[in-house]
Amino acid sequence: MEYLSCEQYAAILGVHPRTVQRHCLAGIISGAVKLGSNWLIPGDHKTPPHTEQGNEAAWAQASPGAYLEFPSGRADRYLQSLSRDAGFWLARGLFAYYRCEYEEALTAFDCLAPDHDDYLSGKLFTMYAAICQGDFTRYRNTRPIFDFSGGTKPSTPDMCRILECFQANINASLFIIRNTPDWIKNGDLSVIPPVMRDLAWYTYIKYLQIIKDYRVMLASAEARISTREPGRYSLSDIYVYLYAALGHLKQNNHAQARDRMMTVMHLALPDRFIGPFVETLTTMQGLTERCLMEAFPEQYDLVISRWKVIFPQWLKAHNEFAACSIPEILTRREYQVALYAVDGLTNDQIAQKMFISLSTVKKDLSCAFDKLGITSRRELSALF
Repeated sequence: MEYLSCEQYAAILGVHPRTVQRHCLAGIISGAVKLGSNWLIPGDHKTPPHTEQGNEAAWAQASPGAYLEFPSGRADRYLQSLSRDAGFWLARGLFAYYRCEYEEALTAFDCLAPDHDDYLSGKLFTMYAAICQGDFTRYRNTRPIFDFSGGTKPSTPDMCRILECFQANINASLFIIRNTPDWIKNGDLSVIPPVMRDLAWYTYIKYLQIIKDYRVMLASAEARISTREPGRYSLSDIYVYLYAALGHLKQNNHAQARDRMMTVMHLALPDRFIGPFVETLTTMQGLTERCLMEAFPEQYDLVISRWKVIFPQWLKAHNEFAACSIPEILTRREYQVALYAVDGLTNDQIAQKMFISLSTVKKDLSCAFDKLGITSRRELSALF
């Protein structure tokens, strides 16, 4: 009989090799044998692990990503079924982060060591939790971990993509379009290693929001929703439904937007995952507040109070990043138009000074506002 290595079997399933190793250890992959420190899987074994017989605890322990999908209201049960390894601490930190319990999230992420596979993911959310807390010293100290431009080059193409995905996610989360990779512009997530697909999808959908391509954003979100099993969801699915709701709002499909919002609230709020609703509150045109008052009035004050605290901190982080990156974010002409606008020149005066048309000035200034995530000259002056 021919055997497959963990890496070969992982490639067939589109999962991380570590997931396969844990499935073997838990006895979920029938016929797998251990040779030294390596596992060998029978070559004729092609069944995805989650379709095999096994109890819930064994499945959760076997896969570091299993905590990301669970029945509504049973998130804590899944968390407790995980073995106390790096995957558990990442899951615990993410659960706390999604509940806006940032101190607990930071404590969990600090349990991840640099040699853990989940270390960079933990540091990414460490940075985001620090922003939410207004701890900009910790945010600034963590951020250089993801600045690989002047450091050692990644050893493999997959690692290049992974680091690129982290950097793009930071930019998108801060509402900045800067050095956007081609795979995001083209919507080609197949080039991203499977272990990073959820983060890559969120980055892509956030990019579509920033460039206001709501039609594609809606289509992408609805395509993912169509594959979901009713009553079950993952942490990333919360954003899938929220961005579907936003897409429907932008297309004036208000009934469908309400349906998506209600669905995700009934999935996520029993597990106290309020963070995504807080994060997207400003963009939802009052839909979040209306649905909360209708279905979860006891959560309304909590969501609004957390938004009042968190939103200014993200705005501060955006402004700080945008201010130090303006020359790289804008084209040369957009930058010059912005400088003249900050100096107090009118659009007509800028057009005369630069020998361009008034419509070009308006277009460049509008593009600059979009790229910097602002809406007025006053905000532009604050950045400069």
